[in-house]
Amino acid sequence: MNITDAEMEIMRIVWDSGERVTTKDIMEKLPGKKVTTILTLAGRLIHKGALNAVKTGRSHAHEYWAGISEEEYQKMQTRSFIRSIYNGSAKNLISALFQDENLTQENIEELRAFIEKQVKRDD
Repeated sequence: MNITDAEMEIMRIVWDSGERVTTKDIMEKLPGKKVTTILTLAGRLIHKGALNAVKTGRSHAHEYWAGISEEEYQKMQTRSFIRSIYNGSAKNLISALFQDENLTQENIEELRAFIEKQVKRDD
């Protein structure tokens, strides 16, 4: 599942709310968007399974809630990224991070602790 930048604006509103949001709620947070644009984007997200909706009355009135959590989406995108860019190798991803030299010592310690925790969990 790939969510476009425009669709992501809606998903962020839904994820950040933690509850159902209305078309009106979305319009208030995205004042530059027309209702038809919001309905189109929401429809695409529903089709993708990222969003759920129920009509609540008037023609443009809907309530929306997440069909997938932000964490689930991040995991899906990370797995896809590693598969397509690093040939499925998390080691190659981490190696690229180290070669970039933007990792601080604190980042390295966090990675080390995470890996050690995973190793202990798998034992």
